[in-house]
Amino acid sequence: MKLTLEVPDSLGKHLNDYLKEHPEETLLSLVQEALEVKLIPKDTAKLLELAGIVTEAPRGAAEHAEDALT
Repeated sequence: MKLTLEVPDSLGKHLNDYLKEHPEETLLSLVQEALEVKLIPKDTAKLLELAGIVTEAPRGAAEHAEDALT
């Protein structure tokens, strides 16, 4: 798919400055990355799995977490 975009002059200047500072990137790669971050749903399953790592904690640990360090 081919699209034509118009951006405000100030954003265009920032874009040009960024691409000059990062010659390894292209306008296409930058736009693709930005669109993927914004539009592709994130898979939260791994985050939820990580959040469930602590399966047992001392009673009242949530209210007295600072006590564990002393």
